[in-house]
Amino acid sequence: MTEKYRPGTFCIDIDCPRHGELAALEGDAYLEKKKELCRDCLAWRFFRWLEERDFRVIRTFDEIPAKELAARLKGIDPVKVEHLSIEEILCL
Repeated sequence: MTEKYRPGTFCIDIDCPRHGELAALEGDAYLEKKKELCRDCLAWRFFRWLEERDFRVIRTFDEIPAKELAARLKGIDPVKVEHLSIEEILCL
């Protein structure tokens, strides 16, 4: 599952003092001012680096059992197929 970047998420989390100037802005105005104010911020530079290369950050889940993962990948309720093997689940 991926989430689109919400402006100011990281800034709010770390209480960035520059975020106050950006809070009222939206869209292109926000991004232009952010590029100016945050050019030395390593988190912002990393985000820009990812964006320039079409990479994205995804949220990870806690480790789940392989059978449950197989069921979820197939869109099946894991409880309904708990008696099947991983191979059988993937064949459904």
